[in-house]
Amino acid sequence: MFQVRSDSAKNRLYITLAGHLEGNERQEATRAIMAEAGKLSAGFDIVTDIRELHATDPQGFKDFLRARSTLKLKGVGHIIRVTKIPLSRIQLERISEEAGYDSDRADSLEEADQRLDDLQTQPPSKS
Repeated sequence: MFQVRSDSAKNRLYITLAGHLEGNERQEATRAIMAEAGKLSAGFDIVTDIRELHATDPQGFKDFLRARSTLKLKGVGHIIRVTKIPLSRIQLERISEEAGYDSDRADSLEEADQRLDDLQTQPPSKS
């Protein structure tokens, strides 16, 4: 099961992945993610809810890695993952590392949203 939606006002992509995503459903989810990401501006943030996602097979790992790499090319900003199942969390952390970006972890969607809202209201750091 998957759900994907974008919020153009917040420039944010919301992804929910649950259960055992296999073959066609995983590819359908990837297409939906790319379509929604295309509605947002560079620098968009992502909240990924994987609390109910089970680990995937090697092909699923490759599919998710391609999707993450494409999101990086589209200019993704901050990523916060809401997790529960340790193996799924570890697997998606590996995918993020291989795709070349970092993500944070939150315990709820509300916490993830609040952290991203807080990041948007912080003044830019002077480096």
